[in-house]
Amino acid sequence: MTPTDHARLTRMQAVLFNAGWNMLGRIGPVAVALLVTPPLITRLGLARWGVLTIALSLVGTFGIFDFGLGRALTRAIAERIADGEEEESASLTLTGILTLGLFGVIGGGIAALCVRFWVYHGLKIPADLQHQTMIAMWVLCGTAPLVMINAAMWGVMSAYQAFRTANLINIPISIMYYLGPLLVLQVWNSLVGVMLVLALCRLAMTVGYGAVCLRIMPSLRRARPAFGLLRPLFRIGGWMTISNLMFPILSYMDRFMIATVLSAAVTAYYTTAFDVVARLSMITMAVTSTAYPAMAACWRTDTTATVALYRNSILTVVGLLFPFCLLGSLFSHDILTLWVGPDFALHSTLIMKCLSIGVFVFGMDAVAAGFLDGIGRAEMNAILSVVEVVVYIPLLLLFLHWFGVDGAAFAWASRSVMDCVVRIRLGIRLYPWLSQMLRHLIPTAIAGVGTMLLALPNITHLLGGAIGAGGLVVFYTVLWRQGLADEERASLRHGMAQAWMLGRQGLRWRSQG
Repeated sequence: MTPTDHARLTRMQAVLFNAGWNMLGRIGPVAVALLVTPPLITRLGLARWGVLTIALSLVGTFGIFDFGLGRALTRAIAERIADGEEEESASLTLTGILTLGLFGVIGGGIAALCVRFWVYHGLKIPADLQHQTMIAMWVLCGTAPLVMINAAMWGVMSAYQAFRTANLINIPISIMYYLGPLLVLQVWNSLVGVMLVLALCRLAMTVGYGAVCLRIMPSLRRARPAFGLLRPLFRIGGWMTISNLMFPILSYMDRFMIATVLSAAVTAYYTTAFDVVARLSMITMAVTSTAYPAMAACWRTDTTATVALYRNSILTVVGLLFPFCLLGSLFSHDILTLWVGPDFALHSTLIMKCLSIGVFVFGMDAVAAGFLDGIGRAEMNAILSVVEVVVYIPLLLLFLHWFGVDGAAFAWASRSVMDCVVRIRLGIRLYPWLSQMLRHLIPTAIAGVGTMLLALPNITHLLGGAIGAGGLVVFYTVLWRQGLADEERASLRHGMAQAWMLGRQGLRWRSQG
């Protein structure tokens, strides 16, 4: 890779362009998911829907079996292609795919062995659903190798910033991931059929990703496994393994504990509200998935670009998240009523308000976490994750007993805030140049969180509209004046002026035609 190519991949414009493609690749499937969820709940029933949301959470646990190799592989490939080491990158890629596929087989097998005990002795589900649930989860465990292989190939595409092509593959497959279960339920009213459709979608994604990797990395066709190349990655990967072990606990323990302490049916109230708000994480992932390999490639040689990339990534995430999180905070009851009915709205309104704040803060935290991994300090994320689990589990149990299912949302949002503050401070300690971005970030974050806190009490639609309008004005004014540098404001003004002129010219030509 030439120096020009290196500069192109690490420019903020390129990262934002690819982030746009990542968001586009998620908007279509999410729109379909919003339409499909109500009839899915109706077809499955509350108990089976609750089981399905818990079962799908199991997919997130498969990542613990990659021993941190997947994310370490992305970082290593980004560094090697930045240095022009194409042949070694190909050997590393093939070795990583084979290794992660093997780990997936082992991990899926271990998970499958635990399914029977979990279904019959862990979850509180009706007896007539236990056998069906067990078979469905076995099918899901069978997709573990595909999940791992897809993650490895996504790392290759991330390193090359090939997000446009990857998302053109993702869009139709991801739509079927939501639409397929509803279609199969018309002819086979079983969770097993739903899981088989999801397995086929993952297989199609594996084939598509493989074709893209062979195109962007032609040397992969003649590559040979070289397992010695993985040895240095396992040091970083070992720490990432600890983070991976903690991630499903931190991300999904609330659902499992609600199902255990309360019931699987009550879990549906939490997971449905969570799934609405969690869709906004597509914005966070769209930005962080492009920024992470770019930061891994440039942090050693260009501190100015790295700091700008870090700061602009956070501001981009919060700038895109804020209106949606504010809308979810102010009008959660109306959204849930229209989407899944008044019963869900009654039980899930406060949950959605709290989770909206948590998701907004999590956007900042995800960029900070990606930076620590990108500079090779994965041990910081690992240590923080262990501390979080130690604090989070008893906090979650306490809140569940005190506040019921609402307590899970309180605990999750509180953890997101604490995690974000600590992780940003760690990044500054390890990379002191980042301290200069605090004066841009802090006012914007305070404006966003402060506005959403006003939405927590029950308020009228009129007051909600006033808070929403005022909050948008205040937040984006602070973002414009405090978040952006002078040259960035000038560049945006120039871009908006050009867009305005092009729009006027287009209207003039259309009227003349």
